[in-house]
Order: sequence, then C-alpha cells, then structure tokens
Amino acid sequence: MKTRIYTFALICISFFTSCEDYLDKQQDFEGLDESDVFEDIRLAKNALDAAYSYLITDVSAPGQGGDWLPNMTMAGEGYPGRLWQTFPQTYPIYAQGDYVSLINMPPYNANGTPVGSTPNFTFRYFDSWKGIRAINTFLANVDNINNGTEEEINGLIGQAYFLRAFFYHLLTKRHGGLIYLKENLQLDSSLDHERESYQSNLADMLEDLDQATNFLPVAWESEDVGRPTKGAAMALKSRLTLFAASPLVNESNDQQAWIDAATAASDLINYANDNGLYTLIDASAANTIDVDHNGDDLFLMETEELEPYRSIFIGPGIQKTIPSEVIFSEVNQKFFVFGAIVSPTPRHTLTAGWDHLRGNGSPMSIGALANFVDKFETKNGLAIADDPDYNPQEPFINRDPRFYNAILFDGVTDLIVDPNAWNLTGVVDLAQVNEEGNLGLNLHDPGGNPNLFWRVRNLTGLRIKKWLPNGARWSGAGGRNHHVNNNIFRMSEVYLNYAEAANEAYGPNGAVPGSSLTALQAINMIRNRVGMPNVNAAYTGSKALLRERIRNERAIELCFEGIRYDDMRRWKIAHLEENKKVEFLEMRWQGSESSLYPTGFSFENVEQSQLTKTFDEKHYWWPIPNSEIEAVPTFLQTEGW
Repeated sequence: MKTRIYTFALICISFFTSCEDYLDKQQDFEGLDESDVFEDIRLAKNALDAAYSYLITDVSAPGQGGDWLPNMTMAGEGYPGRLWQTFPQTYPIYAQGDYVSLINMPPYNANGTPVGSTPNFTFRYFDSWKGIRAINTFLANVDNINNGTEEEINGLIGQAYFLRAFFYHLLTKRHGGLIYLKENLQLDSSLDHERESYQSNLADMLEDLDQATNFLPVAWESEDVGRPTKGAAMALKSRLTLFAASPLVNESNDQQAWIDAATAASDLINYANDNGLYTLIDASAANTIDVDHNGDDLFLMETEELEPYRSIFIGPGIQKTIPSEVIFSEVNQKFFVFGAIVSPTPRHTLTAGWDHLRGNGSPMSIGALANFVDKFETKNGLAIADDPDYNPQEPFINRDPRFYNAILFDGVTDLIVDPNAWNLTGVVDLAQVNEEGNLGLNLHDPGGNPNLFWRVRNLTGLRIKKWLPNGARWSGAGGRNHHVNNNIFRMSEVYLNYAEAANEAYGPNGAVPGSSLTALQAINMIRNRVGMPNVNAAYTGSKALLRERIRNERAIELCFEGIRYDDMRRWKIAHLEENKKVEFLEMRWQGSESSLYPTGFSFENVEQSQLTKTFDEKHYWWPIPNSEIEAVPTFLQTEGW
C-alpha cells in the first residue's frame, strides 16, 4: 500500500542525509548518531548549516538554474522570451489562475532530482519544511554541545531562530497561516492538526526574530561573512510587520499595525546609524549623465556616474566587496563545473538570455514589460503622464537615472561581443523593423527554424539590464569575470518600508515618536542618492497621494528583485485591470527622422490580450499541495481552493 507522508511532519526525512552546506562543503555524517553530532561544536555547526541548503528565497536558484515562473513574471515586471521547451508554457497556467496545478507540480522525481519545469515556489514549499525540521533538531540538541564557547553557541542559536522565522515567512506570505512547529513531530504523533491563523504564525515569527536579534552578532568574522546578523533579523522583522500591516492581512486598517511596522523600520534605521552600518551608496552624480536626444551617455552600457549605484547589484571580477547598504545577501553559487568562477545565477540567466549567453541551450531570457517600464519617472521627477517634456515617441531619453541601470533598450552598445553571438553588431537591436527593414537582430524571426527557438532574445521590446554586467557571456576570455549580488535585504527597502508605514500611521510629514525622519524625508533619501529631485509637491498633499508615490518608488527602486509580486498582493491591487494586462513595446522604422518621429522610429505599447492574467479574490492566497489534504484532512485547504 502506498503511504502518503505529510510534508510538515517530514517523518521520512533523515536528519543525517548528506547535503551541501552553507559554505559549499560536504559534510558526511555517516556512522554518527545524534549525540555524537551535538557534542561537538564543529559538527553541530555543520548540522545547522544543512538548513541553508533548503533556503529558497525569491532570488535563489535551486540546482543552480533559473526559475520557471519567477516573481518578476508574476508581478508583471517582465515576460519570458524563450520559446524552447516549456518555460513560457508555465506562464499560461499562472495567467489562467490555475494555482492548484502549479503548486502540485512535482519538485523532485523518484531519484530525488529536481524536476526542471517546476516553479521555485513549489520547491520552496516542500524544502522549507525540511529546513524547519533541521532547525528544530538543532535547537532540541544545542544544550549537548560541550566544547564550544558561549559566543560560538549563541551565534548558532541566533542563526537557527532567524532561519526558522525566514522559512515560515516564505511559507506564510503566500499560503497564509499553517502550523508553527517548534518541535519536530515524532513517528507516533497524531496527524490531526488544524491550520493556524496568519496572525498566530506572525506572533511566533516575531518571537523567533526577537530571539535571533538577542543572540546574533553585529557582524561576523571574515570566515563567516554572509551569515545573518542582528541587522538581518531586524530587516526581516521590518518586512514581516509591513506585510502584516497591509490591506491583505490588516483588513480593518488597524493603525497599531502600521505603527508597529514604522517602529520596526525605525529601529533598524537607528541601529544602523548608531553602529555605522548599511549606509546608502551615494550616486547623486548620476543626474549629470547626458541622456538627452542623441546624448553622449544615452547608449552606453556603463557610465562612470552611475557605477556606484550599479555596484550594488553587479560588478567586474569574481572577487567582490559586499556593498555598504546590503544587510544580507545569498552566498554566490558556483557556475556549474567552471571551478571557482562565481555564478551570476539566478538573475543573470533569467534576464540575460541573449548574445551574452550564446551557447546556453536554455537561456531563460526575461524581457521587461512596456507598461511596467512606464512607471519610471522623467529626470524632472514627474510621472511620464504628468511631464509636458516627455515624448512617447522618444521614450528612452531623460528618465530617472535608475532607468539606465535597470532597462536595456534599442541602440545600447555592448562593448564586448561573443564571437559566436547571434547579433555580431555590438549594438542591441530590439526593433520590430529596423533601419534596414529587417527584424531586430535581438528578436525572434517568426519564419525561422523552430529548432532554434531557444535563441529567442526578446519578445517584449525591452530587456533587463540590472543584472547584466558589461561583457558577460557564456564563453570566451573574460566572459565570466564578473559577479552578481543576490541581495536579500538592503537598506533601501528599509527606508521605503519606513516611508510607507510612517505615512499610513502619521501622514507624509509625520515620524515615529523619538525619530526626526518623516515619511517624505525617507523616500526623498532614496531618490536623492541617485540624483532624482524630491517627490514633487503635486504628490505630497495627502496620505493617499503620497501612498501612490511610495508604491511607485518601490516599483522602481526594487524592480526585478523578487519583491513586487508580494507588494501587489499585500496592497490588494493585483486584481486591478492595469496590473493584469501585458504590454510589449513595438518599435518600427519610419524611413527617416522627423518632428513626429525624432529617432526615425515609431513607438507603441501594444497590449497582448492573450497574456492577460486572471486574478480574483481567491488568488491572493495560494493553495497548499493536495497531498497535504489527503494525508491530513483536518489540515484544510486555503479558502477558495
């Protein structure tokens, strides 16, 4: 008889399974029993490190691959350009609202190998429970360590509490309340559990984070850099409390929830200032780049003035320094079998599947959506609809400097061209019809060989530059001599969290008691550091007006970082028509430059009605796998599913 096992119980998962630990080392526990492991500080540390291998954040790459349905696609920031295999075919399942099929996709086959077409959030559900089991086993045995210092043991305890809260955050933000296991279920435990409320799980997560904050250090010694710190625990608390204060959870708009969220962010800001930590990188000179019509900097892949800001995300050389504003980042994985080359996965392979990765049989290739890119203001600090100087027939000029960090558009030069590239011109060509009357070289030719559909560079007319170092490519000397920072928490988000919560609790010019920083000042700090002016007065006259600007600012500052999808959910705006539609930018050569077409091209946002997303009330909370309900009927399915 086939027996189904309840995932959260993880009865069939052996704690002593050999796995890849946090620092990419193998620890073999064969021949050891539990008491042997937890008497020794080194083995206990390696046992806890096993939990990191199960941590699939919104920037993680299980199996060193990409994600078959990443947040940036679900959030309407981008759309997949690859037609080969089944990657885009995962999108219609999501767009049609069939979340049950998505969450029930098998994460692993019978041999334990990841199933390539399964989205990361399915892996995340199952693997989070494995991580929670590893943590609970550690906490149940930590008192047995007999050869570690108090500082060493406290550091391990702090990591365990942080990780348990993080795993539960990843689970509950999508599925709602589950069951908060602080001890592992035994083989003879009753499996008649009922789901708890989100608020109950939230209280437990916050309790774990308070413990983590008490035990974790301000910083780690060099050999442990990259592990969570007090600041990371405080950053997760800020993210959690903001989620709980938002309309999705806080249906009655209880002001205390907003006060709690503003206070959590304020506490971290004060902590960072007091300890000289997590300072915003100054890229205010970016407002001097010449991006006017045919400006000297308009089509450059890199500009000196913008480099400090780009360094938060990418940089040359495999050796890197953690940017000053990064609070917690994912340790880079290796790039398949290429020795010690730092891997840019997952963001690079997700967003850069064009000439740079020529030779890769399955580049993910996410293209930015035109209707999302319209959220970037002009350099004047106005929405494009409000700026009389903005010309939709010349959409790439004089935009927020962050536009030139995040978006790759037609005409940008790539200074290093792979000799095997599809486009050997060294210029990004995304036009539907270019100057020669041909399809853009970075676009797919509908009349081409279907066997070459994997070479599709773009469908949307815009690409993502944020995670694309200049010259990065699959092969050739120096092609992998770069790094990408998979940031999980950075200080920009904390200031934006503060701005949002403080605005809701105290208004645009209000501040948390004891703090001098207002909501408006917090958002202006994020803008000013890239040379953008303060929020225009037209958007600051009321809580409601500033709310919309703060939301837009989050979209721009945090774009393609795996945050917007959950922002849209917590704000309960994902069902709005403007957030369900998909628009591509169509760019066609008109024969010559003219007053109507200053570049000689016409530009038009074209809605792709066949890609419009279905989003109803039930889609705000995801279902759990059917196997859970079959194993334990009292553990009810998410409401609406």
